[in-house]
Amino acid sequence: MHIHKSNNLITGLMTAVVTLAIFGFALPNQVMGQNNGTEQQNQTDYTGFHSNIEQIIGHIEKAEYNKFHNNTELTLGHTLHPIDEVLSLVTIPLSTADSNLNDTYFNDLNQLAGLAANNNTTLEEFEDKGKSSIDLSNNVITTVIPSAVLNTAEHNISVIKDLLKTAASEYKEGVAGGNITLDLEYQDGSAFLDRANTLFNNTQNISNDTSVITTLLSNFANLTDSFQNLRDQAVVEQIIQKITNGLSTNGSSTTSDASTNPTSQDYIAKIRGLLNDVVSAYESNDKIKAKELATAAYLDNFEYIEAPIGKALSDKGEALLREKLREQIDGNASIDEIKQNIADINKVLDESTTYLESNPQ
Repeated sequence: MHIHKSNNLITGLMTAVVTLAIFGFALPNQVMGQNNGTEQQNQTDYTGFHSNIEQIIGHIEKAEYNKFHNNTELTLGHTLHPIDEVLSLVTIPLSTADSNLNDTYFNDLNQLAGLAANNNTTLEEFEDKGKSSIDLSNNVITTVIPSAVLNTAEHNISVIKDLLKTAASEYKEGVAGGNITLDLEYQDGSAFLDRANTLFNNTQNISNDTSVITTLLSNFANLTDSFQNLRDQAVVEQIIQKITNGLSTNGSSTTSDASTNPTSQDYIAKIRGLLNDVVSAYESNDKIKAKELATAAYLDNFEYIEAPIGKALSDKGEALLREKLREQIDGNASIDEIKQNIADINKVLDESTTYLESNPQ
């Protein structure tokens, strides 16, 4: 997430968040708890869902950190990011499991952002609300994910790996040459690493081999140190790979290590497929699903090719995919307008493919 994303996010939503906090109104064009006829998916991605909620918790913890240090911009940034992006990824499974809880969660996160936007909010008030929002987030996890899944080492290992992958991506955007270049992205990466570490420490039966656990603890400590000391990206990725390999030694992971490291071309192919699904969902008047798919195309895929394809193509694709497409869905644009924008996005993907072929990573 580049810096202008953060600024646009804060500018675009601050007024609406303050309105919600004061009057209780919903943010305009945001998905609430109603399913609007959306059918439950054949299989919920429990790993992705859990990881997304853990990321929300990480954002809240960083918001509390920045509130303590009187950094209003970063406090607000960390409370707005879940609203702008992550909520649309968790709405369908949560509203299917408990539509009232989905509405409660939506409003709760907006209220927290309202407190962040209010300079008169005391640290104690913000921390109390942050704690209750984290408690509610944990309730969301246990409501959607069956205990038979949630209580297994296999599930938690898959979530830890996903969090570490996302942490590495954010770190790559936020740090360059031993310096923090984007504060919010660097803090995102640190937050997601912290959540992965916490989940690791709270998970039993990861391995019966004490030497494996000792090595994993050491690698997590080294990774935290590398983040704090702004080590080179290659060092960070090497340690994460060691952790991933260590987590897989007990044979509990059902996902191969190779499949967790898709290429840029793999991401591009996935984006194209998701965009086709956006059209199908929108034509079926399932706007909640269309927005979820559009968000996944950007957040879970395009973000991972932004660095390899270069700033010009990255900015162009971001404007069309992250901003324009989601705004079109929220604004009830015609299907022809949606299709034209997707055609423009595919042109960017074509150019990205050509660039990657000429500039192998």
